[in-house]
Amino acid sequence: MATTVPINSEVKGTGPRLPAVDRALSLLELLSYSQSGLTLSELSRKLQIPKSTAHYLIHTLATRGYIQRAADGHHYSLGLRLADLANSSRACNTLSSVVMPHLRRASQRLNLTAIATVLLGAEGVIIAKIHSLNDPGGGAWVGRHIDLHCTAQGKALIAQLPESRLVEIFRGRDFARFTPRTINSFTALKEHLNTVRGRGYAVNDEEQVLSVRAVAAPITDPCGSVVAAITVRGSTSEIPSHRIDQLGTQLIRIADDVSRDIGSDLCDQMLFARSQ
Repeated sequence: MATTVPINSEVKGTGPRLPAVDRALSLLELLSYSQSGLTLSELSRKLQIPKSTAHYLIHTLATRGYIQRAADGHHYSLGLRLADLANSSRACNTLSSVVMPHLRRASQRLNLTAIATVLLGAEGVIIAKIHSLNDPGGGAWVGRHIDLHCTAQGKALIAQLPESRLVEIFRGRDFARFTPRTINSFTALKEHLNTVRGRGYAVNDEEQVLSVRAVAAPITDPCGSVVAAITVRGSTSEIPSHRIDQLGTQLIRIADDVSRDIGSDLCDQMLFARSQ
């Protein structure tokens, strides 16, 4: 039976959209309705785009693992990467529910904004946040992707990784320099991570935004792997230099409390998500 899907009829909104993104999502939606897969010609016809355009879309999505070619070499179906993303999302949602009470207590006790972040690919992603009324700044919202080399949570997430994994993460990536204090080379970052490992917590000392500091500690799962980082941030007046070590010690304790609340099921989910 032919697959018939109203590709654009249910898309609401009048704001600007990117045609290439629209086409890629429409292609994925088409394949999700097809039990036996679709050929290049069928996708081209149903999307009402040239075969050459459909070919580029298929090649890009297949390279990223979002679609796969059948054994006959002609039909395409959804790839495993979409399932990976769904599993990763479920794990992050579960972890967020575990960490939220601890973030709330940390924010109230320390009078600072508290944030939880996980490592996904070569970036950190914020999964939970409790905003302090004394924090006028923005820049930290749930779902935001963050740099690893210039944030406290980023450094806490990667400090325990082997050098081979660090090389994989930072290969070909620029070390964006936001302030004169930003770490701007792989060599400097590796040296800095030695310090992070030694004291058990990480610091962002005006490395991303001038006059803003943050302190973070890693959260581990029952398997002993770092699955997230808990961070507090504030102005340099709220976190003066002499308060950094005290906050680091407190965050290590809070991170340990979160780690004890993480069950084995979440451990398995996070291990699967990190393996992708």
